Amino acid sequence: MLEVLQGNRPGVLIFGIPVLAGALLFIWRDGNLRRRGIIVSAKCVQQARDGKGLVILRLAYEVDGLQYYCDSMPYQFPPAGIGQRMDVVYDSKDPSYSEVVSQRGRGIVPWIVGGIAAALLLVTGISYL
Repeated sequence: MLEVLQGNRPGVLIFGIPVLAGALLFIWRDGNLRRRGIIVSAKCVQQARDGKGLVILRLAYEVDGLQYYCDSMPYQFPPAGIGQRMDVVYDSKDPSYSEVVSQRGRGIVPWIVGGIAAALLLVTGISYL
């Protein structure tokens, strides 16, 4: 396996380090949201279609008298229309960071991507020895 990496070591390093850093950022932010997250009811204030025809909702919520917005991931059939409400979870220390509650996953994808990147970087580091 290490022979395969001989010619590809620079490429693995160039792509592996940013991928690992990005995965760690997602893991950190998701952890903060899971620990400190506060669920509020947000009002749908806008609907927009993306290039594939899917609908993205803009949800408005208020924290300490300030208004914040949360954009949903694309929906084929949006669960709310303008003026209707959906639950949003925001970080109590950074209310501008939020996600739609119904679209939250288990958070395992960044762990998988980060694990693969870390393993490739480790094997690449070993191949330099």
